[in-house]
Amino acid sequence: MDKGIRPACNAKFLELLPTRENTTKGNTVFRKSVMASIMEDFGITLASAATHYNHAFQAVKTATPALVEGLGRADDKKGGRKPKAVAADAPAVSDVLLSNILAARSGNEGETAQAVPETAQAVQEPVLQLAAPVLVRVCKVSDGTVVAEGLTQAAAEELVAKAAAAKKAKLAIA
Repeated sequence: MDKGIRPACNAKFLELLPTRENTTKGNTVFRKSVMASIMEDFGITLASAATHYNHAFQAVKTATPALVEGLGRADDKKGGRKPKAVAADAPAVSDVLLSNILAARSGNEGETAQAVPETAQAVQEPVLQLAAPVLVRVCKVSDGTVVAEGLTQAAAEELVAKAAAAKKAKLAIA
């Protein structure tokens, strides 16, 4: 009378749900006991048991969310990049770097860009242009179709060399 892993996991989840303590430790023990039972009964891996547990959890959460209150990861901890905190009083990193470059060029290492404003205006645009990488595209020589776009010069040269070494279509940097 084999019902399958997923229905058995759903049944075990619902069977052990009333015994769960709604604490971090209790929720962890509950999850481990459901997964260990399924692993033992069916001889499956931990990853497979976790998948079946998560399916059972989502099924119960969709039907009656009050039963699984506090179980699972909090909504604010679901991932994604954390915003970077920027202090309003602190100068931007590019301003500090520009100040150091300008002070070194003017010979006044202790001064900042505010102390030499005419130099800052004269040098700021070339410094920013040097920081931006030149992006190129790689095309097929035979028909001119674009193979890759937005590559640096070194990466584009590497791609052309790899294609030549592998005796693939002849490529050129455009």
